[in-house]
Parts: sequence; C-alpha cells; structure tokens
Amino acid sequence: MLSTPSIQFIAISAAGTVVIIVLLLLGSSRELLRAWRRGQSIALVARPALPRWLRLWLPIARVLAVHAGPRLPVVVRARCQTILRQAGLDEELLPQEWLMLSLVWSVLGGLVPLILGRFGIFGWLSAIVVMSLPWLWLRDTRRRREHEILRDLPMYLDMLTLALEAGGALSVALRVATDRAVESPLKQALLRVQGDLRAGRSRAEALRALGERLDIASMTPLIAALIQADASGGSLAAVLRAQSEQRLNERYALAEKLAMEAPVKMLLPLVLCIFPCTVVVLAFPIVLRFLSAFQ
Repeated sequence: MLSTPSIQFIAISAAGTVVIIVLLLLGSSRELLRAWRRGQSIALVARPALPRWLRLWLPIARVLAVHAGPRLPVVVRARCQTILRQAGLDEELLPQEWLMLSLVWSVLGGLVPLILGRFGIFGWLSAIVVMSLPWLWLRDTRRRREHEILRDLPMYLDMLTLALEAGGALSVALRVATDRAVESPLKQALLRVQGDLRAGRSRAEALRALGERLDIASMTPLIAALIQADASGGSLAAVLRAQSEQRLNERYALAEKLAMEAPVKMLLPLVLCIFPCTVVVLAFPIVLRFLSAFQ
C-alpha cells in the first residue's frame, strides 16, 4: 500500500501533467501543425541555442509563458533576465520562457520516482537531480562564456589598439577587430556595440551597454577607463594598451594559481584510486608467499 505522501505526490504530478498537455493542445497546436506541414520537427521549431533535451520542451514552455508570464513578479523576471544575459541567452529566450521551461523540466523530474517505481530516498534524490539539470546547465554555460571572453580579451584589445594607433576611429577599430576573428562570445558582444553605434547611440552609452551585457568583473575597469577617456578627450589607444597589459598579467596570475592548485586537486584521486591499486600490486606477491609458507 502506498503512503499518504506518495499518493499526494502522484496526484500533484498527474495534475501538472494534465495541465501541461491541455495548454499544449490549446495554445501551440497551430504552431506545431504548421511545423509538421513544413516537414520540421519540434526540435527545429525551437531555438538552436539550447541543448536538445531542453529544446524538445520549448513549445510547451512558450504556451505556459503566454499565460503565466504576466503574472510573474517583476523582480523574478529581472533577475532571470540578468542570468540569461550573463549566459548569452537574452536574445534567444525571454525570462518567462526560461522559468516555464525549468518548471516543465521540474514536473518531469517529479515523475522520476513514478518511473523508477520507488518513493524512497533514492527516488527523491533522483527527482532533485533531474529538476536541477536546467539550472546547472545554465550555470556551466555562463562560466564557459566568461572563460572564453577573458581568454580572447587581450587579443581583441591589441587589435583595437593597433587600429586606433593607425588613425582609425573606434567604429573602424571595432570592424577591423571583428572582420577576420573567429566566432566567439566576445566577437558577438563587439558586433552589438557596432550595431549600437550605427543606430545613433553615443560611444559612452554603447560601452555601458556592453558592460551590462557582459557583466564580468574584469570588464568593469576597462569600460570605466574607456568612458572616462572618451569624455575627457584622452587617447583611447593608450587606455587600451594599458588595459591589455593588465589583462595579460591577470591571465598569467590565474595560470600560476591553477598550476599551484593542481597538486592539491590531484591528491584525492591519488589517494582513492592510484594509491590503493599500488598497494594491491605490491602486497599481492607478499600475501602469496605468506600463504604458500603456511601450506
């Protein structure tokens, strides 16, 4: 016999599943039908920035976002927008779409104990792990994007410095730096700065918008120095060269820090994996000799 918490959990999960299915049939049936007529799948209708295991549920999240998005608190949507902007997904997803997508995945995670046929600790732990997967993926995406930006920043600063010292304006320097560069998050951010400048925004406003989109601690002094130099009429090339040297020094310091942390990180697998195997290999002949001696 199932306990009362198990019956309540089954009822809540079933009700949530029914609500999602009804909203899907009511709100997104036309979109899915048009996609099917064009020979496209649900994964192709969804936006390509998300992994496939999340893209499959995006049509349902869109329907839920239309109904529940206006009812979400403004603070929650603003915080979610900030997180999506740090991960580079603010142009791909609305805050309410991501929240509803994580809600749909949480409902699926709640069904894990039903699929496993268990309601013990293992079932609940599995449900918690599955529910947290979207946010873990978002955190890893944000960290990876920040790492790529910090890795490419000195190179872009050097190219901007060379273009400015050659007599070009900031818009020309940005175009020179991004024309032949490979695709990267920093290149996309600089392309958006060029779009802001072409749209008529001042350089200070475009740089402030760049700092808000990236939201990285290392970019704050760079943006502030560029805005101050632009306001006072100073040399942008000198500011960029000094910032490039500082970013390189920070990269070297970070590399030294990681190199010093490597032996400490290797200690745990050494003790748990390598050391026991070494003891077994060395002790095995000794144990065999003792056993043969007593026979």
